Amino acid sequence: MDPEVLVIMIMLCLYEIVDKCDQQWIIHLKGANDLIRLRRKQQIELSQSTAPSDPVTTFAEQFFAFQDVMGRTACAKEVLFGTDYWKPDERNIDLWMGCSPELVSILAKITDMSRTRRQNTSEADKASFSLRAASLERQLENLVQEVGEGDEEMLGLVADSKRLAAMLYLHCSLYGAGPTTPLVKSYVRQILRVVSDLLDRRSLVNVTWPVFVAAVELDPSDDELCPESEMESGSGRAIVLRSLATLADSTISNIARTRAVITKLWQTRDSDLIKGTALQNDYNDWEWHVVPISNAMSLA
Repeated sequence: MDPEVLVIMIMLCLYEIVDKCDQQWIIHLKGANDLIRLRRKQQIELSQSTAPSDPVTTFAEQFFAFQDVMGRTACAKEVLFGTDYWKPDERNIDLWMGCSPELVSILAKITDMSRTRRQNTSEADKASFSLRAASLERQLENLVQEVGEGDEEMLGLVADSKRLAAMLYLHCSLYGAGPTTPLVKSYVRQILRVVSDLLDRRSLVNVTWPVFVAAVELDPSDDELCPESEMESGSGRAIVLRSLATLADSTISNIARTRAVITKLWQTRDSDLIKGTALQNDYNDWEWHVVPISNAMSLA
C-alpha cells in the first residue's frame, strides 16, 4: 500500500476534526483502519512481518491508533485499533503523543473494560473484573515514562499529567468514583497544578486529554485548586478555561468542541447539585455524565 494514501487520510481526518469534530472524522478513521488491516492481512498471507517497513506508514498507523484510543476514553465506544498497536513495555515518551506507548496500551485496556463493566452480573465475573482493574491500577502507579536524551523537562511534565489523568479515568470508569470522591479531588488538583505550571511556563502543548479528564470530574461545590494552602489559590474551572484558550492557539484540534462538552457538563453538574439529582440504575458518574455527550471527540 502506498504510504501517501494514509497521509491523505490523515489530512482528511484532521480537516474534519478542525472543522466540526463530528462523526465525519470517524469515517476516515474507520477507513484507515480497514486499509491498515488489509495491508497486514496481505503481509501475513505473504509470510511477511506486519510491522510497517517505512517511517511514514509507521507514523500514520500510530496517528490513527492514538486518535482512536484517546477519543474513545470519553465516549466508551469499542476501540478500533486495539492494543496490538502499542508495545506494553515501551516506556520512552513519544514526542508527538506526549506519553509512552505503554500508557496508551493501558488506556486502551481500561476503555475495553469500562464497556463491559455493567455486564458483570455474577460474583465470579465481578471478582475477575476487580482483579484486572487492580492490575491496571498497579501498572499505572508503577509506570515510568522515560524522557529521551535532549528532550525538555516539559515533556516529562506532560507525560506525568497524562499518567495522573489515566489514574483518574480508571477510578471513575472502572471503580465508580466521582467528583466528590476524595481520591478524585486529589487527582484533579494534581493534574490542574501541572497544567497551571505549564501555563505559567508558556509551554502548554499536548495536554488536551488531561485537561478534559480533570475538567469533567471537577466538583462544582469544591472548585479551589489549593484549598488547604494559605497562599493565593485559584478556581479549577478558571484554569481549565485558560488552558483551553491557550490550547486553541497551539493545537491542531477542535478545542471549541472540547470546551462545549466541558461547559455543558458543568451546567448539568450545577443543575444536579441544586436539584439533588442522583445517578440512575447501575451507571457510574463517567457513564452517566461524560459518555452521552462525548461522541466523536478528538482528544489526542
